[in-house]
Amino acid sequence: MYPIQRHQLQLLIALVVAHFVFLLAVTPVVAHTTGETYVWLNVEEDRIVGRVEINLKDLREKLDVAVPDAGEQRVEILEENREKILSYLQENYRIESDGVEIPIEYTTVGLLDLPADEGIYAQFFYTTPVGAVPDLVTITNRLFIENDFIHRSLVCVERNKKSGQVFEGEFGAMVFGSHNPVQELDLTHIDSLLRPRDFVWQGVLHIWIGTDHILFIVTLLLPAVLVYQEKTWRPVPNFATALWNIVRIVTIFTVAHSITLSMAALGLVSVPSRIVESVIAMSIILMALNSIWPKLRENAWLIIFVFGLFHGMGFASVMSELPFRMVHLVKVLIGFNVGVELGQLAIVCAVFPLIFLLRRTKFYVPVILKGGAAITAAIACFWFIERAFAL
Repeated sequence: MYPIQRHQLQLLIALVVAHFVFLLAVTPVVAHTTGETYVWLNVEEDRIVGRVEINLKDLREKLDVAVPDAGEQRVEILEENREKILSYLQENYRIESDGVEIPIEYTTVGLLDLPADEGIYAQFFYTTPVGAVPDLVTITNRLFIENDFIHRSLVCVERNKKSGQVFEGEFGAMVFGSHNPVQELDLTHIDSLLRPRDFVWQGVLHIWIGTDHILFIVTLLLPAVLVYQEKTWRPVPNFATALWNIVRIVTIFTVAHSITLSMAALGLVSVPSRIVESVIAMSIILMALNSIWPKLRENAWLIIFVFGLFHGMGFASVMSELPFRMVHLVKVLIGFNVGVELGQLAIVCAVFPLIFLLRRTKFYVPVILKGGAAITAAIACFWFIERAFAL
């Protein structure tokens, strides 16, 4: 085999960077949004009744049902497309007992107009035949998750007359996603449907789809394998030094975003999302520029901590989007935070070995560090303008 020449390696890296920039340019920024569908399942004495609530946006984009957000004709359009929609529901939402499917009959159609930032939902009410309600059911819920791995479909329970439970404002919920579309539910007693482990994956997923979070972490990692001496960047002498830099940076960021993630999810602090998203974009800009002109070396930890607080509020949006209070919220919050840390750790493990090996090359500082920082700052500037001025 022929050895790779230096100019070939530089060209390869340039192509990878160009491809990454292209992906950022053509991919919408979905840093803190997760599509949701809600399925209500209530146990009566002789049947199961409920409703499926679908965001009108999902009906338009995924089922090609052109329902406008306003207008008296919306219900008529839903009725005209009833067969198409119900066919999809029957195929992707099922209830079974002992391997036998329980028939679901859809009855009426309605609309749920929530505040502008929460969306508008079409409601499809259903019931099962009159008869004995089984103790254990298997729920298959693939609604809108088959082609959208960031979408989640929640099964919520308001009341369970089989066990005499009424959840009132704290609705039990099961989270269905592309990784767990089939789950079992014991109707004899519903303890806590929303289990912490269900939200570990939500935490991992949230940071992986958060392009701005990923860019911020990578921007922090790139100079961690260098040291600034005599007005120039130099490679760190050994692995231990680089590893300590990484551990320190990740720890500061983790502590900061864990604080505000917890406070925001528990409702102890609330900052308008427009401000949070804008500050997150600004954090990327400033840390990227600091890689080009290192002016924040002494107090860099404080800057990382402050910006980490805002990133935590961005993470918390996944929790606050849920339109109900959750049973055992603290345990669920811990599960979500563990997922965020696992997702962040995966990014660090993927990036750190590569940049450590490349730190001594002549192109690392001018191409990877400064060139990457310039591109990142430009992208973040676009995000900041878009978010700050609501464009």
